[in-house]
Amino acid sequence: MSTELSVKAPRGLARRFEPDTLMAEWRADMAARADAGEISDSTVTTYARGMAKFWQWYEGQDTYTSLGPRAIRSWIAHMRAAGRRPGGVNTLYAGVRAFFVWAVAERGLAYNPTLGVPGAKADRRRHKRDPLSDHEVVRVLAQPDTSTSVGKRARAILTLMAYTGARTIEVQRAKIGDLHTNEKLKLYVHGKGQSDADEALYLVHPNVIDAMYAWLAVHPRGGELGAPIFCGLGGANKGGPLTTRTIRAIVKRAYRAAGIRDPRKTTHSLRHSLVTNLIRHGVPATKIMTVTRHRSLDTILAYAHEVDRDDDPAEGYVDYSNGK
Repeated sequence: MSTELSVKAPRGLARRFEPDTLMAEWRADMAARADAGEISDSTVTTYARGMAKFWQWYEGQDTYTSLGPRAIRSWIAHMRAAGRRPGGVNTLYAGVRAFFVWAVAERGLAYNPTLGVPGAKADRRRHKRDPLSDHEVVRVLAQPDTSTSVGKRARAILTLMAYTGARTIEVQRAKIGDLHTNEKLKLYVHGKGQSDADEALYLVHPNVIDAMYAWLAVHPRGGELGAPIFCGLGGANKGGPLTTRTIRAIVKRAYRAAGIRDPRKTTHSLRHSLVTNLIRHGVPATKIMTVTRHRSLDTILAYAHEVDRDDDPAEGYVDYSNGK
């Protein structure tokens, strides 16, 4: 296959580019945008990885004389056939889309082959992670020994996740300066792919308010706006940020102490539990989206489907008594 990037336009026009040079320029442009705070460093890495994987696959093909929608669809199908889940496929595909949008707008590429090509369709299967029951959540929150600083920190992490749906990475990245204590206690977090803490979690339940203030009272750097909210308490990392691995370990330790050993119940299950609890209490899906910050209503509806089935399965209405 030619090393040139040849994209055929709808009316037969074509422009040729050396792909390595073009992709290097794109990565440099993304890096400049990250420096300006427009996108996050993780977005740059993810997009570049997606385009690199696509191009590696495309160069190994002998089927296509030009790069068009058929090749894009084949790559998506190839990843699905290889066992990659829809979410993973679409994460990589986002980078490919971003590259071609940029190449057409900034470098005059004749045609964007991703136009009209949707990503992988989400599986309508149960989530791999199960939510905790209400009873299990209560047991987990009761495990930390709040007479110690370590226990106060653990309870603050657990209640924050259980009552706001905060993701592990959001807990890890949160800083003292992101917490606002005006009329409502709010924590601004870095949403997915965002370089700034611009998505608010409302800390309004008394349990999470009490847990957060109890932890902040013993926080070794509580008066520093740039300090991590959840920090180390001993050794070389005293006052430094926890890793996501450490946060997951804190959650799993509480699970084990509560007698929860199901491998399908993970740190993410606290977020899952929040959604199912809100659905059971009749909170509208659109309002739940403001809490979880999901971009798609379909994601919330997937949780709703699980709740409806578990609470009131149709199989319970089967009645063959008329047949005597």
